[in-house]
Amino acid sequence: MAFLYSLQHIVFLLIHDKRYKHFFIFFSLIVFILIYILKPDTYDIPAYVASVDYPYFEPLFSLLIIILRPFLSNRNVILVIQFLIGVLTFFVINIYTKDYKNRVDKKVSYILAFFSVAFTLGVNNGLRQYMASLIVFISIWFFLNNKIILSLLVFCFAPMIHLSSSMFYFLVITIIYVSKKRFFSKIRRTLSILSFNLHINLLKTLIFISSIILIILLPVIVSYTPYASYLNRNIVEGRVDFTIKYFPILLSFVISEYFFGKIKKEDYIFSQLRIIRTFFIVFMFFFIFFNSLNELASRVLSFYFSLEMIVLSLSYVKGYKTGAIVINLSYAFAINAINVIGRI
Repeated sequence: MAFLYSLQHIVFLLIHDKRYKHFFIFFSLIVFILIYILKPDTYDIPAYVASVDYPYFEPLFSLLIIILRPFLSNRNVILVIQFLIGVLTFFVINIYTKDYKNRVDKKVSYILAFFSVAFTLGVNNGLRQYMASLIVFISIWFFLNNKIILSLLVFCFAPMIHLSSSMFYFLVITIIYVSKKRFFSKIRRTLSILSFNLHINLLKTLIFISSIILIILLPVIVSYTPYASYLNRNIVEGRVDFTIKYFPILLSFVISEYFFGKIKKEDYIFSQLRIIRTFFIVFMFFFIFFNSLNELASRVLSFYFSLEMIVLSLSYVKGYKTGAIVINLSYAFAINAINVIGRI
């Protein structure tokens, strides 16, 4: 199963030739069906199945289980939730790409999402965190479209699914607000080149300083939440060090951003997502110096993968094909995704 997962990403290289797009779509559908029919349950899924009788999760996720369990077996309750996560993934990609009319490219963008590391880990392991992240990105889409009240209302569902993922919402909207003022304001058109460069340097400095401050404050904040056990968990359980996970992702980020090119003010949503993605890459860099925050860093990384899934799908429909290929090809060798599928 893991081999098929990696092969599907490599076959995506053929899509440079438009004649192979329909073949890629058909091949991907077959691989997807085979994987999700034949693969065994791995990682947290057996624990979710066992907890259906006594759900101890955040209220909305527990309520969903309680509603479903009188009608289904424990495993089928989780199967329905996995299916709902798939529908939610489709909805998220659809709202971000809805302005693009090329149906074939949009189908490819959905496939990129359903074979992304975010979806693979989310539907086969971290159900609650991924579901909450999707809700957060729906609310962020409303925020990017200046529907602030609706954004806040949608966000209210996220902490009732998974508290830790919802914490990223206010960080992201702060980044959006600052970058909107610094990069996308109409007033900037009258500024000199020198002033423009000064603002870029200021933003870089703010990202650097805020990343350090957040790294210092996160353990304090988390220690007062139900997720205090994330601290030092790598020492207790012998988890894979975050540094090993981080540097391949950093390499993929750098190469893909090179092919995306400069950030364009007129390409507002995609540009904002790229700025947010840049922030999280810089932010995660500082975790490599704090080994005791290994598991906490993995929570941030999971949220980053959800963000990158949207960037990947959106970049493809927008014509940034090479950048999309770089990100997608890196997923073919994503050890965390390969392991959760079932190991080679």
